[in-house]
Amino acid sequence: MADININMRLFGAFRKYGESVDFTVPKGSTAETVKSRLAEVLKLADPLLIRDSALANDNEIIDGAAVLTRDSCLAILPPVCGG
Repeated sequence: MADININMRLFGAFRKYGESVDFTVPKGSTAETVKSRLAEVLKLADPLLIRDSALANDNEIIDGAAVLTRDSCLAILPPVCGG
């Protein structure tokens, strides 16, 4: 099975790692697998923030069970707290 390229735009707490990061995942990976791979790429010891964050494309939030079959430009959106 071929790999697909992911360009992940980073926002909020992830911005300290840069504006974006590129990596690959196997074609047919779920969005949750993409998040796990991102944690590896960023070398996060505790991927809790990634787990609680949402993935989105230019049009919508992507469900964790969604399957990716082609190269994608995505964004990771951390949860926001405030009053």
